[in-house]
Amino acid sequence: MLGVDPGLAVTGWALLAGDASGPRLLGSGALRTRPREPRAVRLHSIARNLAALIAEHHPAEVAVEQQFVAANVRSAMAIGEARAAALIAAAGAALPVFEYSPTTVKESVAGYGGAPKEQVRAMVELQLGLDETPSPLDVSDAIAIALTRLAEARLDARLAATRVAANRQVGGAR
Repeated sequence: MLGVDPGLAVTGWALLAGDASGPRLLGSGALRTRPREPRAVRLHSIARNLAALIAEHHPAEVAVEQQFVAANVRSAMAIGEARAAALIAAAGAALPVFEYSPTTVKESVAGYGGAPKEQVRAMVELQLGLDETPSPLDVSDAIAIALTRLAEARLDARLAATRVAANRQVGGAR
């Protein structure tokens, strides 16, 4: 599972293995771009570096934070473009992409959709038993996004198993 917290200046990424009941952090980091470079070069760098991570680690899925509506239109545009770079990298490897709002991620990991980023980071550390604090916050956010997908996948699997069991009972009751 590759989690991505997109940003034009800093894009956080995290690779997790396992499932929601036993996730393991395989690696994480921050992709930084140079503010003085043209925007197209910065976006290409994000897409290229994420594609390289995907090619090296072969995640089965990618989870990306959805864009929130920002008061600053320029910031919103930059985040949207960085998201597009992440989506392009995933599509280039034919990987399914799952998108989550910041509120959903915070609720999933910290239990409260309005949790500050520092609380999300503390919960990420606790859930994964990390010895080191993920830094910068973009990295802990990427981990939280991946954890959110793992939790959703676990729930989806349980619901599917419940449906199969219910169908067997209905079919056997005739």
